Amino acid sequence: MMARWQSLAARFSRPGPSPDDHPAGLGTFAGVFTPTVLTILGAIMYLRLGWVVGNAGLLGAIIIILLAHLITVSTGLSVASIATNTRVGAGG
Repeated sequence: MMARWQSLAARFSRPGPSPDDHPAGLGTFAGVFTPTVLTILGAIMYLRLGWVVGNAGLLGAIIIILLAHLITVSTGLSVASIATNTRVGAGG
Protein backbone atom coordinates (compact mmCIF):
# COMPACT_ATOMS: atom_id res chain seq x y z
CA MET A 1 0.00 0.00 0.00
CA MET A 2 2.82 2.39 0.86
CA ALA A 3 4.61 1.62 -2.42
CA ARG A 4 1.46 2.58 -4.31
CA TRP A 5 1.30 5.97 -2.59
CA GLN A 6 5.01 6.55 -3.18
CA SER A 7 4.70 5.80 -6.90
CA LEU A 8 1.66 8.08 -7.11
CA ALA A 9 3.52 10.88 -5.33
CA ALA A 10 6.55 10.38 -7.58
CA ARG A 11 4.38 10.64 -10.68
CA PHE A 12 2.88 13.98 -9.63
CA SER A 13 6.09 15.47 -8.25
CA ARG A 14 8.02 15.32 -11.52
CA PRO A 15 8.95 18.74 -12.82
CA GLY A 16 7.09 19.87 -15.91
CA PRO A 17 8.66 21.27 -19.04
CA SER A 18 10.68 24.41 -18.58
CA PRO A 19 9.38 27.68 -20.08
CA ASP A 20 12.32 27.69 -22.51
CA ASP A 21 11.18 24.43 -24.14
CA HIS A 22 7.99 25.77 -25.71
CA PRO A 23 7.85 26.20 -29.50
CA ALA A 24 7.83 29.63 -31.07
CA GLY A 25 4.44 31.30 -31.45
CA LEU A 26 2.80 32.56 -34.61
CA GLY A 27 4.08 36.10 -34.34
CA THR A 28 2.39 39.42 -34.97
CA PHE A 29 1.24 38.93 -38.54
CA ALA A 30 0.05 35.31 -38.52
CA GLY A 31 -1.16 35.28 -34.93
CA VAL A 32 -2.84 38.65 -34.50
CA PHE A 33 -3.21 40.62 -37.72
CA THR A 34 -4.47 37.87 -40.04
CA PRO A 35 -7.20 36.47 -37.76
CA THR A 36 -8.41 39.96 -36.90
CA VAL A 37 -8.67 41.07 -40.52
CA LEU A 38 -10.33 37.82 -41.60
CA THR A 39 -12.92 38.13 -38.85
CA ILE A 40 -13.75 41.71 -39.75
CA LEU A 41 -13.86 41.00 -43.48
CA GLY A 42 -15.99 37.89 -43.11
CA ALA A 43 -18.50 39.34 -40.69
CA ILE A 44 -19.00 42.80 -42.13
CA MET A 45 -18.12 42.86 -45.82
CA TYR A 46 -19.21 39.58 -47.34
CA LEU A 47 -22.40 38.96 -45.38
CA ARG A 48 -24.00 42.15 -46.73
CA LEU A 49 -22.28 42.41 -50.12
CA GLY A 50 -25.39 41.66 -52.21
CA TRP A 51 -27.42 44.21 -50.28
CA VAL A 52 -24.74 46.88 -50.75
CA VAL A 53 -24.52 46.28 -54.51
CA GLY A 54 -28.31 46.34 -54.80
CA ASN A 55 -28.68 49.64 -52.97
CA ALA A 56 -25.52 51.55 -53.92
CA GLY A 57 -24.88 50.21 -57.43
CA LEU A 58 -21.69 48.62 -58.67
CA LEU A 59 -19.50 51.74 -58.54
CA GLY A 60 -20.81 52.73 -55.12
CA ALA A 61 -20.26 49.19 -53.84
CA ILE A 62 -16.66 49.19 -55.08
CA ILE A 63 -16.01 52.50 -53.31
CA ILE A 64 -17.63 51.22 -50.11
CA ILE A 65 -15.58 48.01 -50.26
CA LEU A 66 -12.34 49.94 -50.76
CA LEU A 67 -13.13 52.23 -47.82
CA ALA A 68 -14.12 49.25 -45.67
CA HIS A 69 -10.89 47.48 -46.63
CA LEU A 70 -8.85 50.55 -45.67
CA ILE A 71 -10.58 50.72 -42.29
CA THR A 72 -10.18 46.97 -41.78
CA VAL A 73 -6.46 46.99 -42.50
CA SER A 74 -5.83 49.98 -40.22
CA THR A 75 -7.88 48.33 -37.45
CA GLY A 76 -5.98 45.08 -37.87
CA LEU A 77 -2.64 46.86 -37.68
CA SER A 78 -3.78 48.73 -34.56
CA VAL A 79 -4.93 45.53 -32.84
CA ALA A 80 -1.69 43.79 -33.78
CA SER A 81 0.29 46.70 -32.38
CA ILE A 82 -1.65 46.76 -29.12
CA ALA A 83 -1.61 42.99 -28.65
CA THR A 84 2.13 42.64 -29.18
CA ASN A 85 3.28 45.82 -27.43
CA THR A 86 3.89 44.10 -24.09
CA ARG A 87 5.54 40.86 -23.13
CA VAL A 88 3.04 38.02 -23.06
CA GLY A 89 3.42 35.82 -20.00
CA ALA A 90 3.06 32.07 -19.84
CA GLY A 91 -0.33 30.53 -19.27
CA GLY A 92 -2.44 32.50 -21.70
